[in-house]
Amino acid sequence: MVSDASGLLTLLKRGVLRRCPVCARGRIFRGFLRLRRTCDRCGWILEREPGTVTGSMYLVSVATLVFAALVFLAGWLLTDWPPGLQIAVGVPVLTLVSLVALPVARGARVAIEYDTDVQTGEARRADYEERAFEEFEGS
Repeated sequence: MVSDASGLLTLLKRGVLRRCPVCARGRIFRGFLRLRRTCDRCGWILEREPGTVTGSMYLVSVATLVFAALVFLAGWLLTDWPPGLQIAVGVPVLTLVSLVALPVARGARVAIEYDTDVQTGEARRADYEERAFEEFEGS
């Protein structure tokens, strides 16, 4: 576990910058949103199990809803635009914010998961997992 706030902030910064929380050199995404299974530098397992992206999606959904409410409230209070124009401007802005926020949230989730795994003693690298799998198959 990261023992201080600055250590956790370092991990989160690495995740947000789309870098491995362990080595800070490896990339955690293959494309815009496709998470690598392991770090291409140190072998750390990034995607533990199917469905781990769900938490990031919920986080981005809630943040987007709050941001949407603020955008439309600001449009209503600060402009005299008709509702149709507010929607025509607001929807693309919200879509862009969501597309930017999802990889940031996924990167932060990878960093937090790393911190949690170290804390609970479940820290694993790909080579350890493969060796364990081979030993299991050999039994």
